[in-house]
Amino acid sequence: MRRSFLITVLLLSSLTASAEQITSDTVREWLSRVTEAGKNLNYEGTFVYRHGNDLEAIRIIHKADEKGERERMISLTGSAREIIRNNKVVTCISPDSKSVVVDNKTPGTRLPSLPKELAKLDAYYDFNFEGYERVASRQARRVVIKPQDRFRYGYRLWIDDAFELLLRSELLDPDGNAVEQIMFTDIKLYETIDEKLLEPNISGREYKWVTDDEKPHDEPMPVDARWNVKDKPKGFMLEHHNMHRLPESNSPVEHLVYTDGLAWVSVYIEKLVPDAGLLQGASNMGAVNAYGRIMGQYHITAVGEVPAVTVELLSSSVVYAK
Repeated sequence: MRRSFLITVLLLSSLTASAEQITSDTVREWLSRVTEAGKNLNYEGTFVYRHGNDLEAIRIIHKADEKGERERMISLTGSAREIIRNNKVVTCISPDSKSVVVDNKTPGTRLPSLPKELAKLDAYYDFNFEGYERVASRQARRVVIKPQDRFRYGYRLWIDDAFELLLRSELLDPDGNAVEQIMFTDIKLYETIDEKLLEPNISGREYKWVTDDEKPHDEPMPVDARWNVKDKPKGFMLEHHNMHRLPESNSPVEHLVYTDGLAWVSVYIEKLVPDAGLLQGASNMGAVNAYGRIMGQYHITAVGEVPAVTVELLSSSVVYAK
């Protein structure tokens, strides 16, 4: 008993020492290769996605070769759906609604997309190695991206030790609680993938088809540069500003997007519409928070996958420079 206990203590001490020797620079190196691994590897597996009280299971087949990147995702729970991606062309087949939508927007596996220049995030996040764990029967490195304030979420990520594919992700609130989780329950990597596995089970020929060309596209509209957000969390910068129409109201909306390189917040500014049931105050859906308020003849909404305090600050800080 005593010998077994001593061996256990020595093993734990060895693992702790190894974890302490892994620097933030090493963690950032690992993370910088995660996105490329997801694009360039051939794999097949199942992942689960938990957000709020909802749990989804999705089967994914991914192939990368000289033809580019192709992918097929099949919903295993909830409404039946298949998503087929051929590089940038995405086809979504929905048997329940008997519809097929073809678009040029790339769907992800919902695993986080990491920026290439992670060193720029040092002023707002800490990068730490926490040890090794098994995920989907594979050895994984567990790392954490911890925010230095309460204005952004953190991440706990599990990276495949052999191929550096992201196997599991947790989005963490300011208290360290997981508000969203994605995890592979099984995964197999291959040298190549059979083309037949990328073909949908349903052709959808008899369904209603909607292509990107048939969708209404807004004509470019000039933005009003006098709209601005005065107070922002450290590191949040304006990424882009455009004017477009919201599908539900068809009225023009100023859209400002702020980011620190990892977290993103959208700010929408639209003219008041009587009896429109506009959001006033806080609202949330899973990890996504929103905050709306009325400013004179305008309605301001900030929304993003960030803590509630962040969207409230940005919404309340919108100003119009006359």
